[in-house]
Amino acid sequence: MHYCVVINKNDNLNFGTLNVIPLSSAKENKKYNSDTCIDLGDGLYSSLVERLNIEFAIIRKQLSELDGLSGDETTNKLKNITQKIEILDKTQKELDKMKHGSFALIHQITTISKQRIFKNPLLSKIKLSDEGLNLIDDKIKKLYTK
Repeated sequence: MHYCVVINKNDNLNFGTLNVIPLSSAKENKKYNSDTCIDLGDGLYSSLVERLNIEFAIIRKQLSELDGLSGDETTNKLKNITQKIEILDKTQKELDKMKHGSFALIHQITTISKQRIFKNPLLSKIKLSDEGLNLIDDKIKKLYTK
């Protein structure tokens, strides 16, 4: 699995594909070519951590509400909460790799099937900053149109 930025301006549920730019976590020993990659800094990481903290707070609240429920209700809700915690834990481990920033690999723009997308509800509302999106727009124009 790989994080990416969806660059479709207008999407339609009937379209089976999306155009994306892969993202890479900054690594200490790796140099990224500034002609083909964009340093997005740690803005994406910060947004994801903030979202993760909100989700953990929601789970803590749900756990505290389990006290007054009966057996079957408690079992069903606990199963649901456990599934959410597993997703959050997995996402937390992935986020740890992004602490030092992210790069958009503009030269690797590709089209992928929507069926290949792993739907993580935690990531559904995350958006790059306008500054990051503008950098991507400018680099695409430079690499592919001018």
